[in-house]
Amino acid sequence: MRSSRLLLLVLVPACLGAAAAWLLLRAAPAPPVPEPPAAEVAPLPVGRQAVVPLSSHAAPRPAPPGTAGTDWVELNNEATTDLVVGDLAAAVDKLERCHAAEPDNVVFRNNLVEALVRLARAEHERGRLVEALEPLERALALGSARADRDALERLGERWRRERELGSDDWTEGSSRFELTFDTERSDILNRSHEVLEHLERSFDELQRWFGEDPFEPRTPLRVLLYDPEDFDRLTGLGDWAAGVFDGAVRVSVRDLSAGTGWRAVLVHELVHAFVQALAGEAVPGWLNVGLAQLLEGGAPVLEHLRARVRGHEPYPLAALAGSLAAWKEPEAIQRAYAQSLLFVLYLRATFGEEALRRMILGARDGTSPAAAFAAWSAVPLELAFEDWTRSL
Repeated sequence: MRSSRLLLLVLVPACLGAAAAWLLLRAAPAPPVPEPPAAEVAPLPVGRQAVVPLSSHAAPRPAPPGTAGTDWVELNNEATTDLVVGDLAAAVDKLERCHAAEPDNVVFRNNLVEALVRLARAEHERGRLVEALEPLERALALGSARADRDALERLGERWRRERELGSDDWTEGSSRFELTFDTERSDILNRSHEVLEHLERSFDELQRWFGEDPFEPRTPLRVLLYDPEDFDRLTGLGDWAAGVFDGAVRVSVRDLSAGTGWRAVLVHELVHAFVQALAGEAVPGWLNVGLAQLLEGGAPVLEHLRARVRGHEPYPLAALAGSLAAWKEPEAIQRAYAQSLLFVLYLRATFGEEALRRMILGARDGTSPAAAFAAWSAVPLELAFEDWTRSL
């Protein structure tokens, strides 16, 4: 066997689907106290592992029939390269062969499990639920020791619910969007063109705001409309959630003809889709949710927002950098989202929209949002935050 280094795939944290899942709360039926603007679903992280070298002097195991002379270490390393470039099927095929040859090799097995999880996510993003569940279930069968096993099991349960709910769905769309809804929803069937037109206009507006289309080469973005009961059953989030982005835009719609609230929800989740496509998890939570609330349309009721944060010490930006899904107190979550929107509004009013864009695009290019903001405004972000807190 040639001298080789065994590469254990360095795992990238994964979430619901391909991206962190972001929610918008359902609006309250009447004032005076509006519902919280947004909340997120807890990301389902896939654990992170280190590169583990394997001594090239280790005695090789006997090769299975027909594979004599195969360098399994080299094949594993080829598979990790396939994963980096996105050839998931080739990676799974090679790692399956490595695992079959050396079933006790923990590195081969762990890399195979990660490849299967990535393949499952990719298939789910394409709307291929059957093809997504097969590799996910295989990954669960092999990856009993993974730290995120419970999260992956919940993901599988959600996908199975999604498959069941989608058995009577109708899909239509455009080059940008794939709209899916229950065939029994005559209100959507008769006005689906209105939804698609709204999505297309909103996409054009967001493309102008961000300055680019992050979805090229073009893969239609999936948009799914649900009865509130089905949405609750799918997400398990309760009747407070109005929409979620988890690689697809999912919105709870009671009656499409009864109001226009669905329009803001679609835009809100579409903003999250843009941010995810542009910069992924590098964008802090406060900027992501604040921007989605800002761009969804409509004038925020500033006095209601200020009332939520008044009398409380503002959360440090570091406390709002990640997901708020682990937070337990509804009042604290409402304050966090109100604070995020108020701070984003302050940054726009004081430093211009370009400051917000620079933070997003800087995160995409590897510059921290704080550094991108300071480079644009010549003001440290923390100092701007302190000025904002004094303005309260």
